[in-house]
Amino acid sequence: MAQVILENVYKSFPGRKGERTAAPVTTEQLLTPVDEATSLTAEKSSHKPSSVNILRRINLTVEDGEFMVLVGPSGCGKSTLLRLIAGLEQITGGNIWVGERLVNELPPKERDIAMVFQNYALYPHLTVYDNIAFGLRRTKMNEANEQTSEQPPQWLEDALVGITRSLPKGLRYLSEKEKLVDQQVRKVAQLLQIEPLLNRLPKQLSGGQKQRVALGRAIARNPQVFLMDEPLSNLDAKLRAETRSQIVKLQRQLGTTTIYVTHDQTEAMTMGDRIAVMNHGQIQQIAPPLELYNKPANQFVAEFIGSPPMNFLTVQVKAPLLIQHSLFRLTLPEVWEPVLQNYDGRFLTLGIRPEHLSISLPAPKNLPVQVELVEALGNDTYLSVSLPELPPLQVRVPPDRVVRIGEQIWLSMAVDKIYLFDPKTGMAIRPDSH
Repeated sequence: MAQVILENVYKSFPGRKGERTAAPVTTEQLLTPVDEATSLTAEKSSHKPSSVNILRRINLTVEDGEFMVLVGPSGCGKSTLLRLIAGLEQITGGNIWVGERLVNELPPKERDIAMVFQNYALYPHLTVYDNIAFGLRRTKMNEANEQTSEQPPQWLEDALVGITRSLPKGLRYLSEKEKLVDQQVRKVAQLLQIEPLLNRLPKQLSGGQKQRVALGRAIARNPQVFLMDEPLSNLDAKLRAETRSQIVKLQRQLGTTTIYVTHDQTEAMTMGDRIAVMNHGQIQQIAPPLELYNKPANQFVAEFIGSPPMNFLTVQVKAPLLIQHSLFRLTLPEVWEPVLQNYDGRFLTLGIRPEHLSISLPAPKNLPVQVELVEALGNDTYLSVSLPELPPLQVRVPPDRVVRIGEQIWLSMAVDKIYLFDPKTGMAIRPDSH
């Protein structure tokens, strides 16, 4: 097991002829503090006129035994970051440490990392047993059992193992190394409950079984770090939920440092010890799941984390505590007063989650809306409601509240659950930020 440290990591790809290069922009407050001189040097060295920036200023520490999730929209650079850690892509700038080793120049096989891919990447001509054993047979499991003069040469042992592998169990030749491989394969198969599948080919397996075999192949190597690149995206909803819980249980049982990539914020919230939210090649916020939900660092994180996403409205501040919109006027709790003094007369972005809107009575502080869509899910009902000349709002109401399409309703906001964001920077404005 090992700690993984990313220091000021950059990744650029050569751009196509005539392609304009636009560096992703984000506010400096979101970045992990680094030495400014080092940062500027790396930026100048890695930004060529003809290059396209994929990752910029990535600073991340994954603790020993931690389950870290990288989440973000497609194209944000999360899979590229995983491939840099694995050694499948060459780093443009910065350092990657696995344990106490700097692995920038090490090939993948020497990094002691196991990766689980989205498409399983199983060998179709090998059985489940041999797929799991494949990597083990190429490791140095027999270093602890040094060859003595009484043992046959290694080349002869390997040949005998290969020739007799298809024979009945009692007739197979097992070298000391192969015995260790067999013990490890069966231990992992028991852990993943795939013992009955060991003699099957991948084409005889379901999607969930293939994914468990891919996990087994990674676990069998007993690496310092697991890397998982959207391993559940090919599974149906029920199987995805089951496999998700299995992965979390296995990681806790094994205690192996794990970095997991997904675009599904539900997976991120339910699996990770901490989550790193990425956008445009930069980390926007790193925090435990509930902190991301309750204290988003900026408007992007607030919108990305949560389903349905947070609603946003433009409001004007009237100090000390009043915020107003063409459709409503609202007084915030007194804790906001020191902060709002600095924004008197300015326009800010108000954020409110669907569950913090409720159907109420007509009042100046409430929103008059028309119901456009009703989604009854059984345990919850989601409404899409429209306001004049504004994007629709999402509302979550109790399932026993009957609402019809076209109905005119009034919505009240939970004032203690309101978020405010600076429209220029996107940064969150909090009562405790000053």
